[in-house]
Amino acid sequence: MKKTIAKFILNHPLTILSLIYFLSRIINLTKLPIFNDEAIYLDWGWKSLHTSAGLFYSLYDAKPPLLIWIFGIFESVFNSPLLAGRIVSVIFGFLTLVGIFKIAKNLGDERFARLSSIIYIIVPLFAFFDRQALMESAVGATGIWSFYFLLKVLETKKTQYAIYLGLIQGLGIFTKLSALVFLIPIGLILIYRKRFKETVVSIITGLIVLAPLFFQKIFWTSFNANNRFILSVPEILVFPLSLWIKNFSTSIDVSFFHLTPLIFILGIYGLYLSVRDKIGILPIFFLTGCLLVILLGRSIGPRYLTAFLVLTPIFASRAIFSFKKTPAILIGGTSTFTAIAVTSLLIFSPIVYFNSMDKVTTFSQKSEYITGWTSGYGILETVDYLNQKAKDEKIIAGFRIDAGNPESAMFVYFNNSARVKPIYIDSKNLDKSILNLNCVKSPFPIYFVARAGNLAGLDKLFIEEKRFYKPEAKDFVSIHRLKKCD
Repeated sequence: MKKTIAKFILNHPLTILSLIYFLSRIINLTKLPIFNDEAIYLDWGWKSLHTSAGLFYSLYDAKPPLLIWIFGIFESVFNSPLLAGRIVSVIFGFLTLVGIFKIAKNLGDERFARLSSIIYIIVPLFAFFDRQALMESAVGATGIWSFYFLLKVLETKKTQYAIYLGLIQGLGIFTKLSALVFLIPIGLILIYRKRFKETVVSIITGLIVLAPLFFQKIFWTSFNANNRFILSVPEILVFPLSLWIKNFSTSIDVSFFHLTPLIFILGIYGLYLSVRDKIGILPIFFLTGCLLVILLGRSIGPRYLTAFLVLTPIFASRAIFSFKKTPAILIGGTSTFTAIAVTSLLIFSPIVYFNSMDKVTTFSQKSEYITGWTSGYGILETVDYLNQKAKDEKIIAGFRIDAGNPESAMFVYFNNSARVKPIYIDSKNLDKSILNLNCVKSPFPIYFVARAGNLAGLDKLFIEEKRFYKPEAKDFVSIHRLKKCD
C-alpha cells in the first residue's frame, strides 16, 4: 500500500501539489473579513452585470473590467459574495502554480519543478494574495504564463506560441494595467533574439484582445487617473532619486519579511547563480520587471510587488539544489518549515499573524486589514444586525457617497437582498430643504451605516444605535436609525 501511494505521488506530482495548494488556499478562506478594495471590486462586479451601470463601469476609476466581470459571474453562483471573489483569486493562483511547475521543469527537471511549486505554495506573501478578491493573483498568473510562452516562442519559433503570448498579455492588461510591465522585458528579449515575426504576431493578437477596451471613450478620458499609482513621464525625467531609493528599500523590506527571510536569501542567491551561469532569460525577465516597478511606482508595498515576485520560488529552488545533499536537506527543510509556520498562522489566526509582522516590518499591512477603516472587521456584524432588523419588515440601509468599507461592503452584502435596500443617503444628494428639518418621516425604517460615525452632514436626523469596534478599538463601524418625529 505504501509503495502504491509513493508511486502515485512520484508519477502524479502536479496532482498532489494541486491538492496541497487548494487545501492551503481554501481552508478558512473567509476568516479574514472583507477588505476595503475587495468590497469595491465585488460591488463593481455585481453592478457591471446586474444593473444599468454597464460592463465598463470600473473604467470610471481607470480599472480595466475583465476580472470585475469574473467577480460578478461568481457572485451570481455563490451565496457568499466574499467567498465568490476569493475563489476567483484561488483559481488564478492555481494557474500560477501550474505555470511555475512547467517553467521549472523546462529549465531543470521534475525535482526542480516540485520544489519550486512547494515554495510557491508555502510562501506567505503568495498565500495571502491568492486568498484575497483582488487583482494581484491574476496579474501574477499573467507574468508566469507570459514567461512560459516566451520560452516556447524562443525554443520552437512556432507562431501558435506567439499568439498565446499575445493573448495572455492582452488578457492581463484587460485585468490590470500593471501587466504592461511584462511587455518591456518580453519585447526586449524578442527583439534581441531577432524574433521579429513572432513579435508582430504577439502584438497584433494582444491588440485584438484589447480592442473592446480601446473603443471605450472612458478608457482614454480616465487614463490619467493612473498617475495616482505610477509616475508620469515628466516626473521620471527629473530623476526622482529619493523616491527610487525609497522604493528600492521598500522592495527589500517587503521581500525579506513577506517571502520569509530564508526564502528571500535563497532567492537572491539563486538569482546570482542564474546570472553567473548565464542560465537563459529568466533573470533578465525577473530583474527588468522588478526594476520597472521600482522606477515607475509612486508608492509601492506588498500588494503591488507580489505579482512581480512570483518567479522567486524558482530562484530559491535553484539555490537549494546548488548545495550538496546534506546541507541542501537542512537548508531546504529549515526554510520550508519557517514558511509553513508563518503561512499557517496567516490561515488560522490572521490577527496574530499581522501583529507578529507588525513587530518586524513597517509594511505589515496590519492597519489596512485589521485596525484601520479599510479593515473588514465590524462589517459582518453590521450585516447580521441589519438582517435581524429586517426580519419583520423591509428596511433601508443608507450610507454616505463613498467607496470602500463600509459603503461598498453594504452594497456587496445587500445587492441581492429582498429585505434590506442599500442606498446612498448623503447631504450631497438630498434636497437642501431636508437638511433644515429636525426629523423626517419614512414608511420604512431607515438606518445609516457610518464609517467612524461620519453621517455625511445628516447628524441631526439620525441617532446612534450600535457601534462595532475593530481590533484595538482604533476605528469602528456605527449604525444609526432615523429619529422619530414627535
